[in-house]
Amino acid sequence: MIIWLSATVLVLIIIQFYWSRRHLYAAAAKMKGPKGLPILGNALAFFCRSEDILDRIKFIFEYIDNEPSRVWLGPYLLISLKNPVLLEVKKTEIHIKNWLLIVVWNFQKIMSSQKFAYKHELYVFLEKFAGDGLISASGLKPNYKVHRRIIQPMFDLKFVTKAMPIIHGHINICMKKFSELVHKDFFDVEKIIGLCSIDIIADIVMGKKANLQQKGNTGFCKVKELLNIGFTRMVKVWLHPDFIYNWHPLKREQDDSLASVKGFIKEAIGDSKVRRKLDKSDDEFVPVVDTFCKFSDENPDIFTEEDLVNHLVTLLSASEDTFSIISSFTLLCFGMYPDYQNKAYEEIKTVIGEENRELSVEDIYKLTYLDMCIKDVMRLFPIAPVILRRTIEDYQLDKWVIPKGAAIAVPIFFLHRDPEFWDNPEHFHPDHFLPDVAQKRHPYAFMPFSAGPRGCIGKTLANMEIKMFLVNFLQRFEVEAEGKVPDIKLKTDISVRAKDGYNCRLKLRKIQ
Repeated sequence: MIIWLSATVLVLIIIQFYWSRRHLYAAAAKMKGPKGLPILGNALAFFCRSEDILDRIKFIFEYIDNEPSRVWLGPYLLISLKNPVLLEVKKTEIHIKNWLLIVVWNFQKIMSSQKFAYKHELYVFLEKFAGDGLISASGLKPNYKVHRRIIQPMFDLKFVTKAMPIIHGHINICMKKFSELVHKDFFDVEKIIGLCSIDIIADIVMGKKANLQQKGNTGFCKVKELLNIGFTRMVKVWLHPDFIYNWHPLKREQDDSLASVKGFIKEAIGDSKVRRKLDKSDDEFVPVVDTFCKFSDENPDIFTEEDLVNHLVTLLSASEDTFSIISSFTLLCFGMYPDYQNKAYEEIKTVIGEENRELSVEDIYKLTYLDMCIKDVMRLFPIAPVILRRTIEDYQLDKWVIPKGAAIAVPIFFLHRDPEFWDNPEHFHPDHFLPDVAQKRHPYAFMPFSAGPRGCIGKTLANMEIKMFLVNFLQRFEVEAEGKVPDIKLKTDISVRAKDGYNCRLKLRKIQ
């Protein structure tokens, strides 16, 4: 009797579960997508090594064309929109007023609309270590918009300009490390750039001298491990339940890495409290942690110490990753396509000169060809290969319904390689960003820093850092690499990375 009763209750629970989600199934049935299993959907595609996840994403997204496509990640419905036209929808409204027929065209920009500024529930697995930081927090959280308005001005051009001498100093140390490897065998340039990146971010964000370029790798470098763990848990639905994950080796790795990173952050907060008691001139550089702490002290109800730690974890991970990965991929591409490398150097020689010196903002803005090169690297290797947005109400998208509770998945990696918008989609080709070429392209065909209200707040800092690094590097060295972009084996967590490293060989540049 008890067995029959239990079975009946279980069946009723399952029926209720499916009935409550019938609007999702009805909407998904009208879309293309890979076949899935009951309950699991397409989740078993990710039963693989973490480094093979990008390959599985490619396999799943082969169904994507110009129409919305659906993928089931366990109970989560992901609706993929690769067509940028669908990300900026034109709606026609017809009105009759005073016996006149009035036709109105409204453009609903999904990527820039506040209606679609909400992170999906899957980001909860990043919250496990980043809390309600700007990467993981949803627009549904009460203080998200307030915190973003507070933080965004902290990374404006004025802040970046004051930070430039500090950045230049760390880059000079990095160049000395590279000079020790000139005319030697191939090596992974990211091993060196990554330490430089952490030194810069620790200095200008945390107000601390990490000195990793002198001391080597330490536990503080475990931010990338946290990102990889969070992403792995997002895509592997069997790791979603805490009662399973808490027994998994990744949980112990996460706890160890998080303890190391948060220990460094709390130490930086303590140093900030001491430092802020000292008198400073208005022209002196102020690290982000000092501005955070001051605001938190003055507004404890808006910006708690927990908020402070969470946002600093987010800033450390996002800032360090962008600079090190994009710079490393750029060197790899320059080595594989030497003609573009030479053209970038010639521009640097014309604008900056041949001698190394501290750069001004005006110098950097004049480097238009170098900017094109960096943009094409970010096209090929976007920091966020896929972004997810949560729908909070049903939305009519042409003949399809995007149902409430679904995720809009924007596959930036595939959008950036769509032959409809790019002449040489699989190769490094900076001419994609010639002004007359870029002007003809749909604005949402290229989204290296996402777009709209959830766009990256640190893109000005990232652009300046990368350009300063590349100018200093190309003034000193020529870089060589084997193969072409299609030969690079890629993997992903939150960011796209090279599976086998960023292997290059250096020569001293001959100044003519």
